[in-house]
Amino acid sequence: MKKQKIYRLLLPLGVILLIACGQNGNQNSSGNAAVLGVLNGVNSGSSVSPEVLKQSNAALTKDIQSAFAKENDGSFTFNDNISFLSNDGVKITGNLFIPKSGAGPFPAVIFVNSWALNEYEYIVPAAKLAKKGYVVFSYNTRGFGTSGGLINVAGPKDMSDLSKGVDFLLTNAPVDATNIGIAGISYGAGISLLGLSKEPRIKTAIAMSGWGSLPDSLYGNQTPRLVWGLLLVTAGYITGRMDPIIAENFGKLLDTNDVATVLAWASERSPNSTVAALNAAGKPVYISNNSQDNLFQPNQILPYFEQLTVPKKLDLNNGIHATAEIGGVLGIENYVWTNAYDWFDYWLKGIQNGIMSKPKVSIQKRFSDTRVTYSTWPNPNKVERTYHLRPMGILSPGKITTTANTTNESDTILSGGTSATTGVPLLSEILDGAVSVPVTTNVNLIDRTNAMVYLSDKLTNPLKVRGRTFYKGRINSSDNSPHVVVYLYEVDIWGTGKLISHGTATLFGVKGKDTDLSVDLQAVAHDFPVGSRIGLAIDNLDPMYAVPKPISLYTTSFKHSTSTASTLRFESE
Repeated sequence: MKKQKIYRLLLPLGVILLIACGQNGNQNSSGNAAVLGVLNGVNSGSSVSPEVLKQSNAALTKDIQSAFAKENDGSFTFNDNISFLSNDGVKITGNLFIPKSGAGPFPAVIFVNSWALNEYEYIVPAAKLAKKGYVVFSYNTRGFGTSGGLINVAGPKDMSDLSKGVDFLLTNAPVDATNIGIAGISYGAGISLLGLSKEPRIKTAIAMSGWGSLPDSLYGNQTPRLVWGLLLVTAGYITGRMDPIIAENFGKLLDTNDVATVLAWASERSPNSTVAALNAAGKPVYISNNSQDNLFQPNQILPYFEQLTVPKKLDLNNGIHATAEIGGVLGIENYVWTNAYDWFDYWLKGIQNGIMSKPKVSIQKRFSDTRVTYSTWPNPNKVERTYHLRPMGILSPGKITTTANTTNESDTILSGGTSATTGVPLLSEILDGAVSVPVTTNVNLIDRTNAMVYLSDKLTNPLKVRGRTFYKGRINSSDNSPHVVVYLYEVDIWGTGKLISHGTATLFGVKGKDTDLSVDLQAVAHDFPVGSRIGLAIDNLDPMYAVPKPISLYTTSFKHSTSTASTLRFESE
């Protein structure tokens, strides 16, 4: 039943995705440009009344409203007619919860909406907090809901709006100015982390499914995140008022045009650019992200977390973007929100609830409810396990072994997709992350004309992966900008491989050159059991990612030599 409610919230995203991507999620650059051209034609400046916006959000928020009715016991006031003007005159709207019992001043929590959602997203958690003695303020970021202006993507105008929101809160509610926290999911998480660094009056932040590095999220390893990028751009036009620069910048990434300018724009909006200020202030941070999140992938939040010297906690969960956290929006108790409430109670109310005695880092195992925990990250007791990749035979896959390669050979593949894939965009991710239905393929049947395939012998000891996996090899391509996707599988006795993790990379200016290729696969916690085999596949096409130009035929040779080892390295224990 709980998962059905989650699906109800995720289903509209799937519909938007179909609108954005059509039948083929892996469009080439000209197709992407056409989609963005249509999006740019949307009248983002049209005025929409609050009533119309509320009606358009009714289907998405039905479960939230139902859960709120159960929480609304009369112990707090709920003012749904809040507004203030930002520095540039833009009207920002929101809602305010104030406890009825007690004279105050009360600790306060500010909630920031997710992309494409609005001030009503957090009314259930807000009610729960108000009943516990918090003032809670939720607002529509500019360009969304009934707020004015254009979407600023956590830019300087959003930071100005947040500061004016704190001004409003301190002026109009019985708030303890020394105990103000901020929280949000996705878009709200990024703004929360940036706001914690830049707004001195905010004491702590909870960031759920957010980003540490926006350049890495949008263009990690020089590869645009096609599906999620198109989804965000489309959803922004449908539900908000987009600044045209957003679609323009995404189009530049797809076309590899003026990328440096786009990445500079994204860096300004990245919490990792403000780490020094946050560390100097010593403000505590709780972060929750998800291992199968192909929007804000775990490999971009881990370096941010590692740089923090403040009191901190990280939970890495199974699931795609926001699925581990969205249950709390419906009032469903879960691991993340229990920690979130305890975090605020400790840091804003001084309640000794044990949250700081819990391990700083927990990672949920793939296809399991169990977690591995660590006192810090990187795990000081981690073991690096390196396997060597040997060339393919005429009728056999390449070998994954613990001993070094002793031959000098090359394998050449043609560009193209294979049965190695991340699955159907969004659908496969939801099935994998929410209900542990993995993406599978028979590794023995992956077309080795278009893919490198490697397979180990049966494991005699379990392989406990705890973090990232790194592929390293050497290639020579007939194309100037070859693209690769690397898939890691747990393979059973029949050859069926469960997708455990994957990574991608695009190289530029390498035609005809022997070039080192390094790909970091997404961090996970997974136990390869005794008797299973490690499988690895590398091809050139996946519906999740954009290729740098219209799909063309080219060759990529993978060099295996004694002098330049091809390896698969695991962070393990």
